[in-house]
Amino acid sequence: MTKHQKALSSPKTFPIERKNRSWAIKPSAGPHPKDNCIPLGIVLRDILKYTENVSEVKKVLKEGQCDVDCKRVRDYRFPLGIFDTLRVGKEYFRLIPSKKGFKLIEISKKDSREKICRIEDKKSIGDGKLQLNLKDGRNITVEEDKFRDLETGSSVVIGLPEQEIKEVIDLEEGQEVMITEGKNRGDLAKFKEKKILRGSKKNRVIVLDDDEEVDLPEGLAIPIDSEKIQLEAGD
Repeated sequence: MTKHQKALSSPKTFPIERKNRSWAIKPSAGPHPKDNCIPLGIVLRDILKYTENVSEVKKVLKEGQCDVDCKRVRDYRFPLGIFDTLRVGKEYFRLIPSKKGFKLIEISKKDSREKICRIEDKKSIGDGKLQLNLKDGRNITVEEDKFRDLETGSSVVIGLPEQEIKEVIDLEEGQEVMITEGKNRGDLAKFKEKKILRGSKKNRVIVLDDDEEVDLPEGLAIPIDSEKIQLEAGD
């Protein structure tokens, strides 16, 4: 598999100059799918504009200036995805979906130590333990008795880097959700109902976006609590 990515064929979510640039940075294998992430090098060079080229990006990373989800990252191809937190020097950001793909919002140091993750799957692994598979690729183990009622499609607020669950956000009627893909990408909506489909078809959800009903695949609506997790520019 090639390590190169032509600029013209790069995902539309990459905010780069396609006509004046032959090549784009290709994301490395990581916690997010390649069609719904953005390489760290593009974040530093093209969004934040802290560097002018890849060589300068590599220097910043070599100096240990960047953390993603409170872990040091030195790979300029590292893929950032929805709700990831980023430290660059003494500044902190969160990556959230937007109509044009992604946007970075500046957040506080304290808020950078919390992250919302959607529960994709769960299973009992014995010894009273439950394994949760989260949307950002991480798997965490919790006490089954304490979290037995967790449902897939709900979200958890986890502390970073320890990965302890601080809060559960259930997918229930009236719950605030963020739409992560499609023409409504980045919108905050209200969950209305889930449509259970038979066979191999994926379940769908109905949400209210500005009082308009929107029918979505279940995985594109993430329950959030915007009052608890900073999703707008802050101090």
